[in-house]
Amino acid sequence: MVIFIGGLCASKGRCQTNYCCCRKLSGLFQHAANNQHQGVYHALLTKALADTKLSDQYIIEVMPMKRAKLEFLKQTVACYAPGEDTFDGSEGMALPKNILHSTPFNKALIKVVSNNPERIISNVGQINNSDIISIVRGVPSSRELDKIKEKAKIVIEVNSEMESLQLLLLGRVDLILAFYPDINFAYKELNIHPHLPYSNNYSPVSINDNIICHPSYKKDFEKINKKITEYLQNGEIEILLNDYFIH
Repeated sequence: MVIFIGGLCASKGRCQTNYCCCRKLSGLFQHAANNQHQGVYHALLTKALADTKLSDQYIIEVMPMKRAKLEFLKQTVACYAPGEDTFDGSEGMALPKNILHSTPFNKALIKVVSNNPERIISNVGQINNSDIISIVRGVPSSRELDKIKEKAKIVIEVNSEMESLQLLLLGRVDLILAFYPDINFAYKELNIHPHLPYSNNYSPVSINDNIICHPSYKKDFEKINKKITEYLQNGEIEILLNDYFIH
């Protein structure tokens, strides 16, 4: 099985049967041959395959989320990460009803970030009709997120969390709808610490990151899922994901 993981393409080979897919998440799925700057999700899946002695049967492959999801829906691949919550609208409706769902290994949260310590957004009522907001295109929607977009004056769709953060720092937008932990890479690249202001208690979008597989791979899926559960119970997940672990 080959695992497709969203992000930079790790191989130029064609899609084949026995592949697993995953979502485009900055460097979370980044593969590095020398294990330096290894994406934490890539490292997690690599460890799970090694600990289940499935490394000789499964290959982790990195590719853009859109293509990865398509390959999973076409059933030309075995599994997809980071899970069904990244399938939105018609994509979600096209998901098979009998897919296998692993225990979530992390969360992804939208935070409303400002560049003003006196402006902490903790509910949609604090969004002004004069606000210009940026968001990375393709982010899963929610009723709460739709309300924010409706209240704002303008919502700009950008290509990356880095672009969104830079717009905020330049004062070209009032707020950004930032995906955590994805935006951590932008903060690190820009050498910004601490993070810009946001409410810890408000997230208009919250999704679980996990692995989904087709039922024909149930035997191996159960082995991998068992390991993920063990990592959560013994604290290894928090160590593996480090700064990118969302409590």
